Amino acid sequence: MKKLLSVILSAILVFTLVPFGVFAAGKCTCGKDPIIMVNGLGNTIYQGDRVVFPPQKDTIVNAVKQAIPMTPAIIGGKLSDTQLEKFLEVAETFFAPIAFDVNGDPINGVGARFSYPTDENHKEGDFIYFDYDWRVDPFVTAAQLKDFIDYVKELTGHDSVYLAGESMGTIMMNTYLATYGFEGINGVVWYNGAYNCVATCSDSYANKNKFEAEALGRFLAQTGVNTGNQFLNDLFAALTESGLLETVFNSVTDIADDLEKSGRFSRFLNETIGTMPGFWAMVSSENFDDAVEFVFPTPELKEKYAGLIERITRYHDEVGSQVDNIMAEAQQITGKVGVVAGYGSVLAPVTADNLQQSDGVIGTAAESNGATCAPYGSCFAENYTQAVDCGHNHISADREIDASTCFFPENTWFVKYGKHNLGSYGKTICNRIFFSDGFNVFSDPTLPQFLLRDEATGAVSPLTVENGADIQAKTTFTSKILSFFFRITERFISLFKALRGMIIK
Repeated sequence: MKKLLSVILSAILVFTLVPFGVFAAGKCTCGKDPIIMVNGLGNTIYQGDRVVFPPQKDTIVNAVKQAIPMTPAIIGGKLSDTQLEKFLEVAETFFAPIAFDVNGDPINGVGARFSYPTDENHKEGDFIYFDYDWRVDPFVTAAQLKDFIDYVKELTGHDSVYLAGESMGTIMMNTYLATYGFEGINGVVWYNGAYNCVATCSDSYANKNKFEAEALGRFLAQTGVNTGNQFLNDLFAALTESGLLETVFNSVTDIADDLEKSGRFSRFLNETIGTMPGFWAMVSSENFDDAVEFVFPTPELKEKYAGLIERITRYHDEVGSQVDNIMAEAQQITGKVGVVAGYGSVLAPVTADNLQQSDGVIGTAAESNGATCAPYGSCFAENYTQAVDCGHNHISADREIDASTCFFPENTWFVKYGKHNLGSYGKTICNRIFFSDGFNVFSDPTLPQFLLRDEATGAVSPLTVENGADIQAKTTFTSKILSFFFRITERFISLFKALRGMIIK
């Protein structure tokens, strides 16, 4: 009798502690399965109650204070060994607090915060967002996503869900699909996906960066256009025209070369951001072996970080190199797939290809899984013909994108000036794919394959020959005045560098 009573009391206790909504929903009859959106990189990282990433004001101020005394040497393009060490110490203040151990595990007390939804009343087309710690092993996150999906099913009373991933979230989504399969998954969308690679990360890890002042000039010019600030347009134009930008940039490049040649940069990687499996998932399959050799260049380091290397190798073997297979299976099993990519923006000028089309963060060819793209600032020749003749036109009206080479040529949308964010149009496309039969780029004339995003309103419309012309920065007389002063400054810096070189010799 006592044993029976204890069992009854235990059952009452369990049902009291579990959120009531999980069991209250029952079987939902709305006919619209929930959409789970796997978010991109961005969760704040805490150490206890203290924010350690993104860096807070005090961290940034202290770093600037330490860097200021090195300004003359930085302008001169040459730091002493002591200054190079100090330079890296400043950089480490931003990333060391979020580094992992040698096995690729988070250090106790440091992590992201996130919670589960509690409202079982979901509305058609609403997204239920899944958050995670973007630093961790994608297989760990995939297990958490499995628990989250099971929870959402129980909470909402549905037997299945739709999955969409944004940016880094596509990595976690693909890892889930590769590990747990497609049972209970009715459709998949990859949105501004990092699942093939993020070139700024991939090329840095593999030591394949290419630094160019011209590329920096393009990047700054676009920043001025994007902000709509005329003074910034004039400022960046003057910096480029005067030659000051190139002079300063070349000095910084010289320092970067010294960091790489001395082995300090690879040491920085293997002690900070190179310890995070999540970042390694953004390295391309083509760069992966080179990246391992650069970040862990000695047998001693390979042995020290053997646990981490095993984890990141597993991801690239089982997920990163299997993207096409995962996508093909998604299409075959669910019949409802889509890809959304942005273009019309340049990447930060630190990649092997500084002219690749992108959404400002990820290259268009990578996130569309195969689009043929004209270099940024140019278009295909007038006599260019579609790479794959499939009976449909897949060339954009501005002749900058050929979607016929995509893995899903009829289910991949491109948004010029789309930027790297989930706009309302992204949600609309997801909903149409999931809740329509056979929806593709030809189904709705208001949502064709190529769209144009208005910078001011964020609204999208079909891309046409008339509206598809690239936005150009306009300068005023102010840029000429600034250019005059910058040209004088450039002469002084060049003289300073020459005299400093003579003194050092």
